[in-house]
Amino acid sequence: MNKNQPQNNNADNIDYRQIAKTMSALGFKMKHSSVRNYVIRLMKRFVEAYTCNLNVTMTDEQMTEIAKSPEFQKSMSEILAIVEDHRKHENVTGKDTSK
Repeated sequence: MNKNQPQNNNADNIDYRQIAKTMSALGFKMKHSSVRNYVIRLMKRFVEAYTCNLNVTMTDEQMTEIAKSPEFQKSMSEILAIVEDHRKHENVTGKDTSK
């Protein structure tokens, strides 16, 4: 796998360099390595929250490996897309769709 390609397979298949270029154009100057580091740190926070919720103990290295996993990143991308869809629906209808 190309190390500049995000581990997840999002719909647009955007790599770290493209994300960095877009962020820089928006005024948030960054390099592709920074994007990769941000993605992995964010994914690790999801792993930490998940393991804490399940009362599972893992080492920092184990959590980092999971955070780097393409399967985990793809799953988180899908979950976040569902959450975003629910939020958009709530904003349009004024109804809470989480129940």
